Amino acid sequence: MNENDDNEPKSIDERRRRNDWPKWNEAIQVEVKSLEKRNVFGPIVHTPKSVKPVGFKWVFVRKRNEKNEIVRYKARLVAQGFSQMPGIDYDETYSPVVDATTLRFLIGMSVFERLQM
Repeated sequence: MNENDDNEPKSIDERRRRNDWPKWNEAIQVEVKSLEKRNVFGPIVHTPKSVKPVGFKWVFVRKRNEKNEIVRYKARLVAQGFSQMPGIDYDETYSPVVDATTLRFLIGMSVFERLQM
């Protein structure tokens, strides 16, 4: 299979069957190291049988430049949060968002103080 084929692999097994598997493997290693650096993984916790852990899957994408040439192989490990049930698996959700006014203020202060961004 040519590495310029448009089909992105859907699974690790499919990725391993491709000619460009070493590049995908490197992308996976980069993602795992990034997650480890941010302390995403913790100790293995044994859960009761009634608790179903959130699943995960790998998403693979080839980044291309304006000439449609592959410039980077990217692998992401994503949680399948859609399997969670409100009131059972979680009670509240929170997504931190910066207000545009606050962001402009912080940028203005950093310019005023000549701080590096």
